[in-house]
Amino acid sequence: MADLGMPTLTITIKKAAETVATRLKNGVAAVIVRDAGVTAGLYVLGAEEDIPTGIGAAVEAYVRRAFLGGENRPQKVLLVVIGAEDDLVEKGCAALATSDFDYLAAPSDVDEEEMTALVTWLDGVREKYCIGKAVLPDHAADNMAVINFSASGIVSGGETFTGADYCSRMAGLLAGTDISYSATSAPLEEVTAVDEVADYDAAVAAGKLILYHDGRKVRLGRAVNSLTTVPQDQSEALKKIKIVEAVDLIRQQSKAIIDEQFRGRDNSYDTKQLIISTLYEFLAQLEKEKIIEEGTSYVELNLKKQRAWLKDQGVDVAAMTDEEILRANTGSRVFVSMGGYILDGMEDFDIEFYMGGNV
Repeated sequence: MADLGMPTLTITIKKAAETVATRLKNGVAAVIVRDAGVTAGLYVLGAEEDIPTGIGAAVEAYVRRAFLGGENRPQKVLLVVIGAEDDLVEKGCAALATSDFDYLAAPSDVDEEEMTALVTWLDGVREKYCIGKAVLPDHAADNMAVINFSASGIVSGGETFTGADYCSRMAGLLAGTDISYSATSAPLEEVTAVDEVADYDAAVAAGKLILYHDGRKVRLGRAVNSLTTVPQDQSEALKKIKIVEAVDLIRQQSKAIIDEQFRGRDNSYDTKQLIISTLYEFLAQLEKEKIIEEGTSYVELNLKKQRAWLKDQGVDVAAMTDEEILRANTGSRVFVSMGGYILDGMEDFDIEFYMGGNV
């Protein structure tokens, strides 16, 4: 018998079976700042009025920018205050260890070494089903959970800001974007100018989230994360913030369904079928909400994995029918395959106008 370890729940992302879940119309932004004017620790802010009194003016402005949001405002902002000499990960990120957040912004003075450490921390907590993502200034992490925000000369209210100064704004904007929408071309109404990017397409291809002026407003470029190297068994669509948001959240919601309703129950065929129907009902609801394309969702017992597991246990699967394999006792293991087509947002248009009527 194999050595026992902690109970496991593994949900893999495959090209042919990308999965998605939903969150509320707005998510949660987290912002870490360095400030000596208030007590270090975690503050849960429902609105700008909740920003602790005594915090520095520049830091307060950084936090306030997170509340500007996107299509909506973020549900809330988790503010973590650390001291000037405190370690970003050990003090700042650690304060968020048991909190759910969607997008995290580091202090505006974050350096390259700290960003590398933050990404390592983020990779670790995401293995535990955290769905948080980080917005970092000019950090090419090649990671779907890291947004590489690359902008400069951001003019707002008569002041000029760096990309690092505006990472909290990006975290709030992305958290405030409905999951059924892409943040591509989202306007930043308060921004009046920004440094021009020499080659927009090259920047996007390099995994950079940029700003541009369309002649009327300053807008977000194509909403991509820093991922540029995509594994063969995964999809190029994972370069898009919207798609990763959906994929992440199916992980979270599926885990919640299993942990709260099924973990520890009898591993009978009937209970497995109840898991299937429960997860399918969840995906069907996402189809109604236009998160998954209608008619593409599926949830089923994973015949291939179940056959392989039985074979590894010494069972003669060659003589078994598919139905017998699906009904076979699998100990504490449950193998499920689920998926559906995630609906992308409208970003690329080709419109023709013909003078003189229909052609």
